[in-house]
Amino acid sequence: MSSPAAPVLTVRSGSSHGSFGAGPDVVVGCDLHADLRVAHPLVARAHILLRFERGRWVAVDNDSPNGMFLDGQRVQEIDIQDGQTLNIGKPDGPRVTFEVGHHQRIISLLRPTNT
Repeated sequence: MSSPAAPVLTVRSGSSHGSFGAGPDVVVGCDLHADLRVAHPLVARAHILLRFERGRWVAVDNDSPNGMFLDGQRVQEIDIQDGQTLNIGKPDGPRVTFEVGHHQRIISLLRPTNT
């Protein structure tokens, strides 16, 4: 019997989006090399770090000058919940939305054709 796969985190901000599995930290920021790029003057190069630890996804403010906000309150770290939204830089700054799901392999078995 195999253990369940780690949940996949899908992150969206404007037209940017990406899906990530457990592994190295995911960087959200304005840098061209960020894993999820949010091009906005309030967003630092590596503004938020997303990581999977102890069986859950967390978002950590990476000592950014403008912070991250949940429900209008500045927060340093949060446990990410499915459907949750953060704002970057100020309470009404750019929105980042999270979807937490489980990676599922889709295996298709094809029967050989008779030709």
